[in-house]
Amino acid sequence: MTERSPAAIRSRKSTLPALRQQLREKFPKAHRESDSPSPVPSSPRLPPFPAGALSELTPVHPASGLSLILAELLQEERQESPLSTTASHPPPASRKLLALIDGRDSFDPASYSVDSCSRLLWIRCRDGDESLRCCDLLLHDGSLPLLILDLLLNPLEELRRIPSSSWYRLRNLARQSGVSLLIFTPRHLIPCATLQLTFNSAFTLADLERDRDDLKPICDQKEAAVRSS
Repeated sequence: MTERSPAAIRSRKSTLPALRQQLREKFPKAHRESDSPSPVPSSPRLPPFPAGALSELTPVHPASGLSLILAELLQEERQESPLSTTASHPPPASRKLLALIDGRDSFDPASYSVDSCSRLLWIRCRDGDESLRCCDLLLHDGSLPLLILDLLLNPLEELRRIPSSSWYRLRNLARQSGVSLLIFTPRHLIPCATLQLTFNSAFTLADLERDRDDLKPICDQKEAAVRSS
């Protein structure tokens, strides 16, 4: 594990209050006192994403539709939505707030409604190391109930260089803050993930013509492993 210099430690300590202040300004209701965290709901085909833990989601191949999970979490909640947590058309204050830590700056906000993006903190990163540092800061803050760390497009060689201690650190921070951390990876890489899911959907070019709400990613339950963390 790389030793941090005093200057780097001071820089990190000064960055955290600034980021926390930005979070308070953008999501003031998320900082109010709330009940104990509860698991983030999921599709009937998936187990709930556990609060205070890491969930690793991995596709069998690029056309497995893992990005649809993000679309479901971002879409306007409707009673029919498998990821919905409230009644149809809830007031904005009741909608889930979340952060997307974009490991390769690949998210396209134009593909989503203005209302959906208004609940999203989008952090654009250049590599895995920068992404993990941003995730560390947000877990320390603990003001958002759900964080998504998207590393799907990061080179596998880059991700394999991440030491195991970094994943365990994120796991411990998630446990302390009660945050649900979803990590999208091209292969299963995280040794301390409480939940590991493998998606084996097989979407084709023809599916691009279909409504996104009609496309549901399929999780192979045989590959799902819930672990004691």
